Amino acid sequence: MKILTRMPAFILLLISFSTFAQSDKYLPAMQKGLQLLQTGKSPDEYLTAANHFERIARVENSQWLPAYYSAYCNLLAGLMTESKDKKDQYYDKALSQIMHADSLSGNNSEIYTVRGYIEFMKMAVDPMSRMSFMKSASASLEKAIELNPENPRPYLVRGQNTFYTPAAFGGGKAAAKPLLEKAEAKFDSFKPENAIAPNWGHERNQALLAQCN
Repeated sequence: MKILTRMPAFILLLISFSTFAQSDKYLPAMQKGLQLLQTGKSPDEYLTAANHFERIARVENSQWLPAYYSAYCNLLAGLMTESKDKKDQYYDKALSQIMHADSLSGNNSEIYTVRGYIEFMKMAVDPMSRMSFMKSASASLEKAIELNPENPRPYLVRGQNTFYTPAAFGGGKAAAKPLLEKAEAKFDSFKPENAIAPNWGHERNQALLAQCN
């Protein structure tokens, strides 16, 4: 009986040690993934980063950032891919992963931003038959801004979407410029929560804004 009464405490100690061991490796693994993301220049390199984050997500299954970054990397792979079939494949994977991130961290401005980005790019693969994605992308970005008005990234994605939308449909450089200017102001004052928190988009915003002048 004495052994049995001590067993739960022993099991709890093992669980605690296991969780600590995983967490101890979490930050270096995430930093390695971010390095792969930052140096990526091709679909294959972004997919390598996506797979790295996906492996982290399987171990650290209560953390939303690995699924978020895996989704973002698959999105970037799709952006750099010519094949429409492969674009759809990468965007579908990205959408699944960002929804998983949402299940771990609801009402998260960063997650809704990437979700809106993915939805817009899904529409762009076949605009004539996928206009419903335009509506859902717009709703996701509106939600992202509502959740955190100081987050620059939803304004960037909105501005980028507008930039590449034909003027006949309310887009173009002139329409995009105010959104990109607002994003730029927010990027200037934005501070990420920590070393692995989302902090992408400023250079992209500057490049698009330069084309609007």
